[in-house]
Amino acid sequence: MSDPNIQSHRRRTRHLMLVMLGLWACFSVLIPMLMVPLNRVTIPYLDLPLGFFMGAQGALLAFVLMTFWFAARQDRIDRDHFVDRKDMSR
Repeated sequence: MSDPNIQSHRRRTRHLMLVMLGLWACFSVLIPMLMVPLNRVTIPYLDLPLGFFMGAQGALLAFVLMTFWFAARQDRIDRDHFVDRKDMSR
């Protein structure tokens, strides 16, 4: 456990996880709280309230993009610290 490479890998992975949890909380809690004021604005040609549209489509798109971003960042962290996926199965 005293290997600095392992400690750095765990620290960077923990930081990435905390950033992702913060973004998840933002998109699942804070954005829906803003939906009521946003519902006063309607999207032209669709006649949908903006808050409803952002809640239904925007959050889903944000979660999908967050998943791909997380995977790419974690792969980079693993490459930087020479972590091989074959070794992770033990």
